[in-house]
Amino acid sequence: PPWARLGPEDDTVAGSYSYSRPLPLLLPCDSETRCRCGAFADPSTPIVEMECTVFDHVGAFRAKIQVRRCANCPPQAKMMAGPDLGALGLFNYNNQTILSHALLNKYDSMLNSAETTYHGFCKFMAREYEASGCRVPFLAEDRFRTCWYSFMAVQECRDDYECDACGAEPRIVLVDGVTVGYPKRKQTSTLRPPTHTHKHSPVHEDVKPPKK
Repeated sequence: PPWARLGPEDDTVAGSYSYSRPLPLLLPCDSETRCRCGAFADPSTPIVEMECTVFDHVGAFRAKIQVRRCANCPPQAKMMAGPDLGALGLFNYNNQTILSHALLNKYDSMLNSAETTYHGFCKFMAREYEASGCRVPFLAEDRFRTCWYSFMAVQECRDDYECDACGAEPRIVLVDGVTVGYPKRKQTSTLRPPTHTHKHSPVHEDVKPPKK
């Protein structure tokens, strides 16, 4: 989304952002049609239309998507190669569940600004769908979480971090687990950071150090 971009160089990596409505009721095959196994679809394979559900940031609707039988997977698996749909601002999760980039970006924005949980976001969207008169219920929490992580897995994220000694990809990275401090007036004699240990701290004997 525009708010997450630092400049024109991000457009080169992620492509320009576009938002267009209404979304089509038929999602066609494209040049990026591929199966979940990674194989691209054979253009000579017949096109099949199947039912799907498109979840947008203002509601959801039933649609149809064009798919092709995957020639790389075993026939008994009946795996279908589906279109990428990125050019339409959509994310194809499994040819049946389609999420708009606007919906996924909406969670990104709420997570970034208010640390919104998956449960809270799904409850919020369920109420939004109901208030707008949408007859299709919003995704369950587990399904939305899976879709969001799947979407994030295909994003090309870069940064300019580089260690002077280890380079851009150090083998070990230490991350501080405390993200929010506490006011000094809240400090008590029993308040400790989560990394504090004491004589009653649990001991895990089966932890093995990584092999060198």
